[in-house]
Amino acid sequence: MLLQLLRIKNLALVEDLEWEIAPGFTAITGETGAGKSIIIGALQLLLGERGDKSLVRTGAEMCTVEAIFQGNDFAKWNARFEESGIEPCDNDLILKRSLSLSGTNRQFINGSPTTLANLKELGDDLVDLHGPHDHQSLLSPDRQLDLLDAFAAAGDAREKFAKIFQQLRALEAEHAALNTAETAREQELDLLRHQVNEVASATLSAEEEAQIESRYRLASNSRRLIEIASTVATKLSEADDAILSQLGETQKLLRELEKLDPAMATAANNWPLSSNGFRSLKR
Repeated sequence: MLLQLLRIKNLALVEDLEWEIAPGFTAITGETGAGKSIIIGALQLLLGERGDKSLVRTGAEMCTVEAIFQGNDFAKWNARFEESGIEPCDNDLILKRSLSLSGTNRQFINGSPTTLANLKELGDDLVDLHGPHDHQSLLSPDRQLDLLDAFAAAGDAREKFAKIFQQLRALEAEHAALNTAETAREQELDLLRHQVNEVASATLSAEEEAQIESRYRLASNSRRLIEIASTVATKLSEADDAILSQLGETQKLLRELEKLDPAMATAANNWPLSSNGFRSLKR
């Protein structure tokens, strides 16, 4: 894969730069402050590094970075592009990144808008930057294995081994799941045997069993029974409109009626509630 063209516009100190890179080894030299790091920074933007409006050149509204890569092996990337709705590559791969003062940042692959994550994923495979503070793929164990397998021409053997290894892992996981299920089944059987033995050793009669079931149902509903009893007690005596309080007030009124009209005493004694409610209150 060859970087053929790099175009930078209004990035940091660079107003407009178009650099066509010839095949072969290329070295960029210059004194400190000549702008070498800006070129690397522009390339990092194209590879998915984060950027902000501070990179826009003073006096400009937007900065852009574009690059064209040439190659003949885009098959693996074209499959990813199709999944993401990006135009596939023929012989050229075109990347573009723009940053604006308004905060609008956009990135494109082959002219199709894309996400920064897609651009970074592509950049990790496309360019390898080595520096004192940059990520170095040669330090990655996975990358080291790739290089070792490539040197040994063991790509096909590695793929076969990977498939067999995945099958082995799947069988091991299945075996562990079966062992876990077997252990759980044995534990459940032991519990059921213990419960059966407990019931058999109790030698309960039919009447005792019915009593135990009744007590069990009562105990199972104990929480609800307490809630209902508390609610009833509240309605009878503790609430603002408690029934017992209303009955007490009614009793006072009846006594006042008896004092004013003794004939009302006979009528009050004949009321259905008086024999149950008011009499009990008097007691």
